[in-house]
Amino acid sequence: IAISESQERMAVVVDPKDADTFMKYAAEENLEATEVAVVTEEPRLVLVWRGKEIVNISRAFLDTNGAHQETSVEVE
Repeated sequence: IAISESQERMAVVVDPKDADTFMKYAAEENLEATEVAVVTEEPRLVLVWRGKEIVNISRAFLDTNGAHQETSVEVE
């Protein structure tokens, strides 16, 4: 669920069984809240837009920011 309050943006991970309760609390505080993602066991980021999968990349790739992060060092 992502929450938007003026220029601030927040993301909250909520157990699916608690989502409705969380949305009610957000509404009570006059906060706009929208479900934007579902966390799964799959180690991938998958984005779907208008019913079409537009991104499907591994979490391992995201963790590296796309850069190979190894180096060799020789200490004298």
